[in-house]
Amino acid sequence: MADPVEQISGALTVGGYKLGSLVARLTPGFVAQGAVSLLAPGIALSLREKRGMIERHLRRVNPTVSRFALRQQSQQAFDSYMRYYAESFRLPSIGRKHVDRCFTVEGFHHIEEGLEKGNGVILALPHLGGWEWAGRWMADKGHRMTVIVEPLDPPELFEWFTELRSSLGMNVVPLGPDAAGAVLSALRRNEIVCLLCDRDIQG
Repeated sequence: MADPVEQISGALTVGGYKLGSLVARLTPGFVAQGAVSLLAPGIALSLREKRGMIERHLRRVNPTVSRFALRQQSQQAFDSYMRYYAESFRLPSIGRKHVDRCFTVEGFHHIEEGLEKGNGVILALPHLGGWEWAGRWMADKGHRMTVIVEPLDPPELFEWFTELRSSLGMNVVPLGPDAAGAVLSALRRNEIVCLLCDRDIQG
């Protein structure tokens, strides 16, 4: 039997993402970004464990960082992530021309040349920037994509993100026993397969 506290916490988490998505889509971009700037410090304070994890990572990079600078840098990480969510949530309501204007692309011919061979293309990607924007841009260009993603808790949140990314033109496959088969099938269909490569996640 599911823990009632976990159920309530999960429902609040999913509800918060849905509310944030609605606000991001219904308000002008500058309003959404202003809301992000106001909310990010409070969210950073409330997520103590995640803030601690970020600070540990920052200390590994710079063991001599001062406490004040550490807090500043961890807050910048939260600010960046909040901005990422706001920009991603707005994507379904943004027109194709606007998305295209936001991109400067170099070396895309390498992907096109790979697709011309008929065996698909694998993109090994870092956790860097708003990858949903890149996925939307490529889908708008007519490219079919399969993306392998880490499952989220609660499962309802993963389902919601899957619906969001699917609406942008991506075939979302959760990391797990069936992921390898899905990758092979996508390559046989001459699709682009996106794999995040900077974390050691087994599945």
